[in-house]
Amino acid sequence: MKIYAICLVKNEDDIISQTLSHAIKFCDKVIVLDNGSTDETWSIVQSLAKYNSQIIPFGQLKVPFQNGLRSLVYNEFHHTLTDEDWWLRLDGDEFLLQDPRPVIQKALDEKSDFIKAWQAQFYFTEADHHTWLAGQDNQNIPIFKRRRFYCIDWREYRLFRNQQNLPWDGQISDHWPTGLNKVCSQYIYNRHYQYRDPLQIQKRLDTRNSLNKNTLEKEFKHVLSKDWHSEIRSSKGLDYYKDDEPMKLDIFNFYRKRLSLALLKKLPVILQSK
Repeated sequence: MKIYAICLVKNEDDIISQTLSHAIKFCDKVIVLDNGSTDETWSIVQSLAKYNSQIIPFGQLKVPFQNGLRSLVYNEFHHTLTDEDWWLRLDGDEFLLQDPRPVIQKALDEKSDFIKAWQAQFYFTEADHHTWLAGQDNQNIPIFKRRRFYCIDWREYRLFRNQQNLPWDGQISDHWPTGLNKVCSQYIYNRHYQYRDPLQIQKRLDTRNSLNKNTLEKEFKHVLSKDWHSEIRSSKGLDYYKDDEPMKLDIFNFYRKRLSLALLKKLPVILQSK
């Protein structure tokens, strides 16, 4: 089987080199679509591609963000793959924990179309802030060494099966090609580094808050703060990642969070009924 990754990026120049170097350990191709970066992200991608044929700089698009932008990459390549090949949705700050091929084989045996990932969210904590202020942390240090505190508090689709004769049709806002339904019984683990340091966090907030209101509400479904200080997370209650150790999944905490989110969504309806 082949694994092609679709990597949609914007302003990730502090980490994109690490992301792509890690992804090519598992993926036959990593196809990068830049959504209007204003930093050095795109030039880094192009530079890496000169020395590694697995990395493909697909192009730059300065258009409003939509998850369905990934369809542009899929529709360019899907006909060159078979129905037993797979696509990885890869963000510019994500790292698979292990080779996904054994789980993909399980999905093929089950005739599944999707594989979900437990998302290990790594946070910038008060301990990290102290290290940053002391001048002992900088962007030249590998991210795995810089951020250790995490929590597995979400899961979502991350791999989907290729359909050779079926393009990703429909609206550009669609997250996935049509015609995919069954989810594999096994999961993968994905490390997500949204919060790396004060400089990056502020840039991330500025980028997201520059989107128009409709895009913010549709794609992110939450209000973003304006200042990076608000994103400092307490290390209390988080797990500490140690190299080569299994990641810790607190299934009770996961379902507690899902229940809380469900109640929050229903709260306006409940209050209105009173």
